[in-house]
Amino acid sequence: MNPKQLEQSYQEMKQIFHTYLNSIKKNSQKDIYNIINPTLIKNPYSSEFPKNFFMSKQTTNNKKILFFKVCFKYYLKNFYLFMTYLISSILYKIYYKKTRVNKLVKIIDVFGLVDNTNKNNKFEENYLKAAYEVLDKYDTKYTILIRPYGVSKNPFKLKQFFNILNKDKRDLLLEYELLNFKDFLELLFLIVVYPFKLLRLIQNEDQDIDKLFNYSLVEDIKHLSFDSLTRYLLGKNLAKIQTISQIYSWSEFQVIERSFNYAIRDKNKNIELIALQFYLNYEIYFNSYVDDLDYDMLSSPHKVMVNGKYNILKRKKVKYNLGVSLRYKEIFTFAGIKKEKNILILGSYIEADTKYMLNSVKNFENIIFKNHPSVNISQYTSFLKNMRVSNENIYTLFKEAKLVIGTASGSSVEAVACGLSVIIIASQNNLTANPLVEEGKGKIWDIAFTENEINTLYNKLMDFRKNNKEEIEKISQWYKDNFFVEPTEKNIIKIFDLNNGIDMI
Repeated sequence: MNPKQLEQSYQEMKQIFHTYLNSIKKNSQKDIYNIINPTLIKNPYSSEFPKNFFMSKQTTNNKKILFFKVCFKYYLKNFYLFMTYLISSILYKIYYKKTRVNKLVKIIDVFGLVDNTNKNNKFEENYLKAAYEVLDKYDTKYTILIRPYGVSKNPFKLKQFFNILNKDKRDLLLEYELLNFKDFLELLFLIVVYPFKLLRLIQNEDQDIDKLFNYSLVEDIKHLSFDSLTRYLLGKNLAKIQTISQIYSWSEFQVIERSFNYAIRDKNKNIELIALQFYLNYEIYFNSYVDDLDYDMLSSPHKVMVNGKYNILKRKKVKYNLGVSLRYKEIFTFAGIKKEKNILILGSYIEADTKYMLNSVKNFENIIFKNHPSVNISQYTSFLKNMRVSNENIYTLFKEAKLVIGTASGSSVEAVACGLSVIIIASQNNLTANPLVEEGKGKIWDIAFTENEINTLYNKLMDFRKNNKEEIEKISQWYKDNFFVEPTEKNIIKIFDLNNGIDMI
């Protein structure tokens, strides 16, 4: 099945897909094992089922043999991660010396990028950076709960990380502080029993979709997130602390958030959980959408704050509210395109898709490539001939661009909102992560399923922007209005419920 056929299959069958999985979730036991199950959360990047379903894949593999093969690799991986986690907790006891000033009341739960922190010799949390300035201005007593990211292979880099955190003046919390001996025993138990607990979800194979689900369910054992288990233990420990009133979590509603939410909501009814989804989403990122079934399973937050009004979903139990675009402040100060000259290529965190994209645009001129920050650019060296590589801010690059070509990049929405035309390159081996919606398709943006279509769409979009300047501006403004909220002080105050701050404005 080629990329275009896969996209058509997705559009035709997505309702069947969601109905089928939701039915299994609804009838499943509401416990930690099902909440962290990769197949049930629908993420196409951590489960084989979505792609297999839309490609109508047939399987005749022996699931018993597959189960034992996958389990062998699963136990090797997770026992190794258990040991690195144990080492991390020991390093915390030795090297972390910082004490908090305030009680735990309002917690802000975010990732801490260990490599970046060690490289810069300073802890900077860039997802919510603008918010801290406002929180500090109004003397808010908050604690940053840090999720160390990038330590599973080498926990010893935490020595430098902890020493840097010791110098930070803010109140900080790491999960290692709350761990005890019983937590490690429980963690081992969860690792051991998980593969057998998921067998409860095996369906009677009355139709092909049941066979496919059962196969994917077993295959997805290898995709279990170890961090979902440790976050579950963290949630249980936080739920015991009676002073906590609110937890604001950066959330893609992955299993690490679901297990954390479940542990707290199952043990403590007084802590309010607020999910911060201040990013540009994709329709196929199915796991990120919170529904009432998740609320019933206790895996959801109480409230979801989103990046723009287009992403406010109607739910009966989960409250979706307008958030603020903390990461996209520059879109509100962008002065416009000065010269329509360059073609800007935006790299994705999906490396295979980026390589395909770079190979497909080699015949264009005036190309600038901006790599995704989490990907090592060295692997693209052979693809970068006849193009300039830039580390400049994308809004600086937008000033002299006429077209952006991207794949699985939320920056494509930023480009359209700034008035640039965009071509989305379809994934060649999975569902396509396209952050744009039907508005403006064929006018300011379009999707290319093959290399040959790129040239055709380029000419089509360039002709349209040349002859329809006013409509381009209108579409651009629509995206800006629907996908972004200006991160003003007043808007940030509303998000973090700073009542004293509101009175002072």
